[in-house]
Amino acid sequence: SSFDFMDGYNKPVKGRKINWMKAGIIESDRVVTVSPYYAQELVSGEDRGVELDTIIRSVGITGIRNGMDHREWSPKTDRFISIHYDATTVTEAKCLLKQALQAECGLPVDSNIPVIGFIGRLEEQKGSDILFEAISKFIHLDVQIVVLGTGKKYMEKQIEQLEELYPEKARGIAKFNTPLAHKIIAGADFIVIPSRFEPCGLVQLHAMPYGNGSNSFLNWWDLLTP
Repeated sequence: SSFDFMDGYNKPVKGRKINWMKAGIIESDRVVTVSPYYAQELVSGEDRGVELDTIIRSVGITGIRNGMDHREWSPKTDRFISIHYDATTVTEAKCLLKQALQAECGLPVDSNIPVIGFIGRLEEQKGSDILFEAISKFIHLDVQIVVLGTGKKYMEKQIEQLEELYPEKARGIAKFNTPLAHKIIAGADFIVIPSRFEPCGLVQLHAMPYGNGSNSFLNWWDLLTP
């Protein structure tokens, strides 16, 4: 009975179905998710809870914010970037790292041009379609954007077309590329996160200590990083 589920869809069949997630939630000792806020989202309605909101609400859920490897994601020790820095040298270092990012992506090298970075899954949940629509509205400004991600095929084609549409302004790389992800985090001026829901993720945590957050965070990070 833990698997028995009725949803609002006619596929793959209409009527009663088997739902493994429902069974997992009911039979688990504790249900956890990736952030306290997402735990609230999941029980806020059937849309966010994908029709399991009542089940989750009945057993309870705990949100634990994502963690990351501080050794891998530190501007002081990052093995994928050519210049290491901390809160006292971030301004000069990021300027040079931006130029290196522009050169690697084949964009005009100019440290005065703001660079926007996006790293993530290419799907509606992560707001990739919002980003594509927005690019056409701001790309005429003195700005560049680098998009890195994989996901739905039509979205991968969209980002790969960015270079054709805006050869001097935008690059889209539809592949998993860890070194480039580090270089985008280190070299971009802004990291854009257009998620529709589940907005607390690793990209934000990666970005802040690299200078895409506030100076106060960088100072706080220094206290935590050996």
